[in-house]
Amino acid sequence: MTTMPLHSVHLSARVTKLLARTFPEYVPGVVYEGFRVESVDQQEPRRMFVRWHGGTPTRPVWTHGQALGCEKYKAQILEALTREGYAVTSVPGRMDVFVNDRPHDTSGPRFTVVANDVPFSSPWLVMDLWTRAHVATADTEEEAAAEAMEAERHHVLTDARIVTATSLYDLLDEADEILGDGLVWLRREVRRDVRYTEPVPHERLDALVDVANALRRGVLVTQDERLVAYEASAPARGDRHGTYAVHWVPKSLAPAVGYFPGRGWAQGPEVHAAIRLLISAGLTPVRYGERIGGGSVMCEAHGFMVSAADPLDSGVPGVHIDGIGSPTAVQTRGVPEALRAAGWEVTGHPGWTGAWAAYPPAE
Repeated sequence: MTTMPLHSVHLSARVTKLLARTFPEYVPGVVYEGFRVESVDQQEPRRMFVRWHGGTPTRPVWTHGQALGCEKYKAQILEALTREGYAVTSVPGRMDVFVNDRPHDTSGPRFTVVANDVPFSSPWLVMDLWTRAHVATADTEEEAAAEAMEAERHHVLTDARIVTATSLYDLLDEADEILGDGLVWLRREVRRDVRYTEPVPHERLDALVDVANALRRGVLVTQDERLVAYEASAPARGDRHGTYAVHWVPKSLAPAVGYFPGRGWAQGPEVHAAIRLLISAGLTPVRYGERIGGGSVMCEAHGFMVSAADPLDSGVPGVHIDGIGSPTAVQTRGVPEALRAAGWEVTGHPGWTGAWAAYPPAE
């Protein structure tokens, strides 16, 4: 005899108690229409799902009316479980509602793309990591990634509605459209006395609610490529000098490291050699992320930047190295020291501290 693991027993009991407040519980041979919490495997943790059972002993045949009834109850069960904070998945084409407790750490993506090895079916699946059920299928990996992002946005939007007032619901939808895709967002402030603050990473939910509240205040929210900007007032100061600009930009999934990420800029072997050498010396390369309009690129972390001497021709010898942001004194001294120790010729920029021209040793 197989026993149900303790976690699943507790989850099943809690979900049953919650739903029983509103819906009849299906009992084989006793109650012929209602919900039942079940499991699809014998592993721990078990995958739990809620299924609506319909029909009577005298009319057990599945009819169109019964199917519509199950759809209605499925939507109500989804709403009830979501409202109580459970992780739920509605599987396309099935009456089941998969359910699980939310993980303790909810940072990072909830949905992921996996290859499907089942014959005669779609080659790609979008999986819900919280309930371990698939939410969509796709013919290509790119289509699956787009489906995963759509599911992620819907998930965060649902969470935002749970933690905010109903008056913000329409504005949350507008904020979601303004922000577009992106899971982790970087927030920085632009003030009169300090040009830029350090970008601070936030979950999408924070950006969503913040932009919605800016829309509620009636301030102008502007977009320039992936940059979303608006003004906010500093506490206890209502004058113009007490305002600052808020910038949101999505964190790049694959930041450009160490070299200038200009479109069409040359990145020859000397650029990559200089980056490897400086990193091996313990120095930190700059990390560039999303393009944010006006030819600008988001600087996600300060450090050194390496570019070809001629950005359009990697055959021209030499590289340029610049300190981006607020380089430390260690980094400012360390760049020429590391290059010269490896035999490179280094000359400083005559009027620009923290910038050098460097040439590799002759072969």
